[in-house]
Amino acid sequence: MNGQITTGWVDIAGMAAYTALPVGVRRPVGVLVAGEIFGVSGYARRMADRLAGLGHAAVVPDFNHRHELLPSPAGSSAGLVREAGEAGGGVTVAVDAVTGGPVGRVVELPVDAAGRERGLELAWLLRREQVLDDARAASEHLRRVGARPAAAVGFSLGGHVVCSVAGELGLAAAIALYPGWLTGTELPLSRPEPTLERAARAPGRLVVLLGADDPIIDGAQQRAIAERLETVVYPGASHGFAADERDTFHPAAAQDAWRRIEDVLDEVRRSRTK
Repeated sequence: MNGQITTGWVDIAGMAAYTALPVGVRRPVGVLVAGEIFGVSGYARRMADRLAGLGHAAVVPDFNHRHELLPSPAGSSAGLVREAGEAGGGVTVAVDAVTGGPVGRVVELPVDAAGRERGLELAWLLRREQVLDDARAASEHLRRVGARPAAAVGFSLGGHVVCSVAGELGLAAAIALYPGWLTGTELPLSRPEPTLERAARAPGRLVVLLGADDPIIDGAQQRAIAERLETVVYPGASHGFAADERDTFHPAAAQDAWRRIEDVLDEVRRSRTK
């Protein structure tokens, strides 16, 4: 492993996805990366790059691909079509890294109030079976590029996604950072039974990382999660504590969270080489 990676956009059965692959690593661990409500954002892509730099193959699917062209809130920049790599936010035109041709459109929302509002609208359109189908397709893509799909890392809404699909995909491990809506059924993605119940049945290791001061995942929810899943709670940290681009960033919690992510994925790698 030399830390070198290759990145690009791919089409997976009509769904655009971002991939980051390590160079010179034989049969890397394949990691499904599920981002926040802002979609396949620059932050989500950087996290995939970071995982690839550690020797893992990462894919970030656009779980919003069925709903990307719905109207945006009035006055919002969310929903604008732009070229990949251009400043701003909205619906990115994803360009194939090899051919230079478009592979589809991908939702990338601005990290602001309008983007959050739009992201919540899209989150309420997600359905459990559709997301599972997309995760399976992404795992198959990892297998096609020579990886062993065995793990997932998710942030916020993406943490909810990985808790939902980990058992069905038979993953060896999943790490969910500040996953919202796990304990109830208000989110369509968490129906008919709360996602916490599905996550508790997952045969692989599932680790949840929470901030003690999270206004979205309150104390009662945190206790319910900790009763069912392996959980770490960081004092003084809030929602989004690992996102270094926001004012909720908590360096100490983020550093420890990434240490745990690396340890879990290394454990998966070692188990696959025995």
